[in-house]
Amino acid sequence: MVRVKALFVDVDGTLTIDRSSYRFSLEAIAALRRVVDSGVIVSLVSSNALPIVVGLSRYIGLNGPVIGETGSLVYYDEWGLVGLATKSAREPYEALLREYGVFLEDSWQNRFRVFEYALKLKREYVGGARGVLVELRRFVESRYPGFTVDYSGYALHVRQVDVDKKRAVLYILGRLGIDPAEAGGVGDSYMDSSFLSVLGYSAAVANADDELKECVRFVLSKPSGLGVVEFVDYILGG
Repeated sequence: MVRVKALFVDVDGTLTIDRSSYRFSLEAIAALRRVVDSGVIVSLVSSNALPIVVGLSRYIGLNGPVIGETGSLVYYDEWGLVGLATKSAREPYEALLREYGVFLEDSWQNRFRVFEYALKLKREYVGGARGVLVELRRFVESRYPGFTVDYSGYALHVRQVDVDKKRAVLYILGRLGIDPAEAGGVGDSYMDSSFLSVLGYSAAVANADDELKECVRFVLSKPSGLGVVEFVDYILGG
């Protein structure tokens, strides 16, 4: 059995049945409960608004701190709410809506966000998402120093440049006294590469972005939630 003391798991595209659905893989949920029962701390790492991620963690039955807004916020019952970002992205987010409304739709989650804001690409532009991202990132970074834009495959995220999932994961490990070499993680998007790159046991599901597959220790043979099950089996020794 691999000696993993903490496991960090992305949500959208990783715990779901595939990368185009919001439906959770029941097999993945059952697998994460097995990890918790083994004594490992399991944390969700997401770009979703924090209340959503906290709710998911509780109802799944996980036991670790929760990361929301791409690392801007951390919540744990023992610590309370911890803000790692210092500046709100509301101004650049609103500017993007004004200037690029032809491409974008607002996200209902923004009413629950504190630092990072999300935008949805209109359906007809999803196929050209990478090109749109380049233009939106250029706009934000040239006019709003200290902020950038990422695309998870589900939504565009406007955030503070120096706050990401990696910073939040390292913050949690530091407070828990766990060496990153003794932690594992799994994801599907290039946005997950920041935190996975610092963990001893990093994995990408089979249908992950190519950029992510290039920087992890394990590329799983199964997609999304079934890939999570595969990784859990490896961690727990089958």
